Amino acid sequence: MTDHASLAPSGTKPRIAARHKMFEPVVLHLRGMPLRAHILDLSTTGALAHCDRPPSTGDRVMIETKGIMVVAHVVWVRAKRFGVHFDIALSDAMVASLVNGL
Repeated sequence: MTDHASLAPSGTKPRIAARHKMFEPVVLHLRGMPLRAHILDLSTTGALAHCDRPPSTGDRVMIETKGIMVVAHVVWVRAKRFGVHFDIALSDAMVASLVNGL
């Protein structure tokens, strides 16, 4: 399921990249500490994630899953959910691989 140009959280720009719903466990590296997190949706430019102890807005994080590591910054946080924007966009093929569990 994808979502094109849907509204972003209040105060942020609308999304341009297609979002793909998923539930993928990841390791979130925050200030050198690994944390268990889950990606709830993914696009080439960012993701929605969930973590019991989420990072703060503005934090830099590294997300690791299936041998892939991507650096991002946290753009918003609400309770245990947060949005990240990737420093370098993922390719469509990489997103498809992650979403389809390949």
